[in-house]
Amino acid sequence: MTIADPTTPAPASAPATALAAQADPRERTTAAPGKLTFDGVLRGEWIKLLSLRSIRWSILIMLVLSWGGAALMAAAMAGTEFATPEAMPTLIAQAATFGSNITVLIMGVLGVLSITSEYASGLILSSLSAVPSRTPLLAAKTLVVAALGVAVGALSTFGGGFLASLIFGGDALGVIFEPAVLASLLGTTVYLALAALLSLGIGALLRSTAAAISVVVVLLFVSTLVLQILTMTGWEWVPTVAQWMPADLGYELSTSALAPSDAVAAAGADTGVGYWAALAGLAAWAAAALVPAAILLKTRDAV
Repeated sequence: MTIADPTTPAPASAPATALAAQADPRERTTAAPGKLTFDGVLRGEWIKLLSLRSIRWSILIMLVLSWGGAALMAAAMAGTEFATPEAMPTLIAQAATFGSNITVLIMGVLGVLSITSEYASGLILSSLSAVPSRTPLLAAKTLVVAALGVAVGALSTFGGGFLASLIFGGDALGVIFEPAVLASLLGTTVYLALAALLSLGIGALLRSTAAAISVVVVLLFVSTLVLQILTMTGWEWVPTVAQWMPADLGYELSTSALAPSDAVAAAGADTGVGYWAALAGLAAWAAAALVPAAILLKTRDAV
């Protein structure tokens, strides 16, 4: 039996191979992780958002309600004395936007779930680890929600207008392309998208699905009903506050372009804030939620 001498050096090939592997710069360069770009963050947000079954169900329900409401209203009005060629632009716009009071709540749920679902599942920890600066994460999520809101809002609104025009028949299909009708449908689309962004900001602020959806429902629906009741008190501040609430601003975007100029002049002080002012007001509502959400995302703990 041969006993190895501990003073005998090991074969030179083993340490030489190990040192060569450690000293090879190509190995280190290949194994180094790549920097996550903003495009990569955007793609990740698209994947996360569209992989949620609740988001897909929300979109489906929203389209069914929008198109079903438009078809129902058009079928009820078609063939009546109100379906005159002069009234057709207003009828088609009203049919296309008929369900927006309900679908805006679904869009709000979509905006809330886009952020609170990550807090509920714990995925937010992985997201913030991948994007430690945090602000690009919320910026990418905002762009994704805005793009999805515009796409789904346009599909529901313009699709409802198309169905309504088919039911009315005749020359109704060409009415969709009249400037006033296009302004109404585009206004409703923008309203739905900005409502989703407002809800995203509220969800990022509260980080709780139930709490955020409750606030969204109060802001987009309940507050309007409360202010309508308060108008009976005769308080002068109530109409002023009411016309700047999100639901009233959305209604202004949907209807102001269809009002004849003489009717607007005759209404005087009872008119709304106007198309462009309503658009700016809704953008301000969304910014009022997203800006503090971005600040808090940077400064507070992940969970």
